[in-house]
Amino acid sequence: MARRLITTLFTLLALSFQAKAASDPAVLDASAVPYVGAKGRAGYADFLLMDLPRAFAVAPDGSFGWSHDGAGIDASRSQALANCAKSGASGCAVYAEDLRVVWPGRESAAPPPPPGPLVQSDIFAIVPDPRYIWRGPQAARGLYVWAHGKSGANADARGEQPPSYVRAFNNAGFDVVRYDREPVHDYADAAADWEQSALRTLRGMGWRRIVAGGQSRGSWNALQMLDEPGLVDDVVAVSPANFGGSLVSDNSAALYSILHAAKAPGARVVVVQFRGDPFVTDLDRRAGLFRDALPPRVGAFMLIDQPPGFTGHGAGNSSAFALKYARCLLHFVDDPVPPAACE
Repeated sequence: MARRLITTLFTLLALSFQAKAASDPAVLDASAVPYVGAKGRAGYADFLLMDLPRAFAVAPDGSFGWSHDGAGIDASRSQALANCAKSGASGCAVYAEDLRVVWPGRESAAPPPPPGPLVQSDIFAIVPDPRYIWRGPQAARGLYVWAHGKSGANADARGEQPPSYVRAFNNAGFDVVRYDREPVHDYADAAADWEQSALRTLRGMGWRRIVAGGQSRGSWNALQMLDEPGLVDDVVAVSPANFGGSLVSDNSAALYSILHAAKAPGARVVVVQFRGDPFVTDLDRRAGLFRDALPPRVGAFMLIDQPPGFTGHGAGNSSAFALKYARCLLHFVDDPVPPAACE
C-alpha cells in the first residue's frame, strides 16, 4: 500500500514552538490542598494519576475523597463528595476537577488547549490530547507518543484516552500525543512505517526526549521504532501483540525479528506482560525472548513480567496498574540511572 502524503501543520507547529510554561498548572500542586495532612496529599497525588473526568473533595477535619467516573464530571463530583463523607465528615467540598482548581478564592483556569494535529494524513495523525496538560516543545521535558491497540478491522480507537499511567509522565512535564490510525488500513508494518515517518518529523520540532508507547498493537509498533538509531529515547510497551487471525497466535517469529532488528544503543525499553493474556501462548518463553534479545541492543531494559494482581490483555489500562507502576515507569525513563526493577 502506497504511503499517503503527510501534511505537517506548520502554523500550529510554530505556535507550539513558542509555547512556554512559566509554571505548572495549580492543579498539580499537592501542597496547596487545604485541610489535609500527609495522607491527604498522598491521596491527591494518586488522584492526579486518574483519567478525566475526575474530582477531588476535602473536608475541614482533613477527610478527603476522589473519583474518576466515566459517566461525566457531575458523577465524578458527586462520588468524590460521597467518598469524602464516608467517615462521617461534614462540610466536604470539591477542591479540584479535571485539570483545574475550583476551590473558592483559589480558582484556576483550565490549561490552554493544545494545538491541532502535529502530523496528519487521511489515514493517521499525531494529535495532542486535550485531556492532558500541554507545554510545547521548548518548555516540556519530553514528548510521550501513545499508540492505541487494534481490536478488529472496523473498530475505531481514534480519540481513545491514553491509560492512567501515562499521566505520571504528563504531570512530570512531558507532553502527550496520540498516534491515531484509521482502522481499515491499520496493518502492523504499514503503521510502523507511518509512525517512523511521523517521529522523524516530531524529532525536528524540538522536544528533548521522545517516548514511544502504547498498548497491544500500539506497543508492538513502538518496539518496531527501535530499528532506527536515535529515533526514540524510550519505549514503554504494555501487552505488545499483533493479532494475526488466531486468538492463540502470539506471533513469536515476527516478534523475534523485531527484537533482533533493534539497534538503539541509547534507548531505554520497558516491556509489561500479564498472565491470562489470550494473545500470548507462552509468557515464560516470550519473557526469555525479551531478556535475550533486547539488553545487547538497547541502553537499558526492564521487564515487568506477570505482576501479581493483574490479569488479562488490558490490565495495563487500569487505574490500579497506574497506582502501582506509573511512578516506576517514569523513574525508568527519567532518572539518571534507571531502576533495574519495580519493587
